[in-house]
Amino acid sequence: MSHKTLEAHYAPNRKLALSMGFSGYNCGYAELATADTFEQHQRTLVWRLLDDTPITGESTVLDAGCGIGGPATWIFERYRPRRVIGLEYLWPSVQHASRSARASGLPLHFVQGDAHDLPVADASVDVVFNLESALHYADKDAFIAECRRVLKPGGRLCLGDITTNHKALFAPLTLLNKLPTQFNSNLHLWSDEDYRNAFLQQGLKVVRHQRVSRRVAASLADGLGEIGRRGWAAARGFRARCAYLRVLKALLNSGRLSYDLFIVRRDA
Repeated sequence: MSHKTLEAHYAPNRKLALSMGFSGYNCGYAELATADTFEQHQRTLVWRLLDDTPITGESTVLDAGCGIGGPATWIFERYRPRRVIGLEYLWPSVQHASRSARASGLPLHFVQGDAHDLPVADASVDVVFNLESALHYADKDAFIAECRRVLKPGGRLCLGDITTNHKALFAPLTLLNKLPTQFNSNLHLWSDEDYRNAFLQQGLKVVRHQRVSRRVAASLADGLGEIGRRGWAAARGFRARCAYLRVLKALLNSGRLSYDLFIVRRDA
C-alpha cells in the first residue's frame, strides 16, 4: 500500500470530521437509530469493542491505526492508563492527532508507522486496539503475528473490522487500489472465519466475537442524517464520501458486508 493512494482515500474523512466537529471517524454503533449524535455513536462503538477488557492505571494501550486520534483520546479520558500510543500510517492524521492532544493537554503519544511492523518492544503492551483499519492491510497475518509479539501474556487484541463472506463480489474493487483517488479504499477484505483461523495459528484465544452489522448501519444512517441537515454546500470536499457511506450502509444491511468485533487474548 502506498501513502499516496491511502491518503487520497482518507483525506475526505478528515475534511468531514473537521467540518462536522467529529473527533474521530469510525462508523459508530447505535442501539436505536436517532437515539444519540453520531459522535456519541462513534464512542459507543469503542466501548462495545473494548467490552470488559481490563485497562488500569498501569496499562499500556496501543491504538494501531489510530486515525485522527479520537478513540485513543476517549480511552485515556475514561481509563487513565499509564500510556496510550497511537500508531498511524498517514502523516497528516498523525499531525492532526498530535495537535489535538497538545491542545487538550493530554499526555498521548502519536507516531507514524506501519501496522505490519509495530514499532514497540516484545511483550510490552497490555491492549492492542484496532478499529476499522485492518481492512486496508495487505498482510493481516503479519499484523496479527505482530500483535502477539507485542502483547504481554494475558494481554488482549480488540479488533473491529468490516468483513465479508462474498469476497469474489468485491474482488474487482482491488483494481482501484493503486489509483490515487478517494475511491481506491485499498480493500483487503477477510471473512470472520479467516480471522478465527489466523488467531488460532498465532496461538491467540478468542474471548468474544460479536457481529454488529445492523447496529453499525443504524449509526451510519444517523451520521448521514446529521450531514444532510447541514446542506449540500456544507458538504464541499467530502460529498463523494457521503455516497460511499450510503453504499456501505446498504451493504451492511443486506449482509454482503458484515461488521465484526473480536477480543482475543495471548495466554502465553
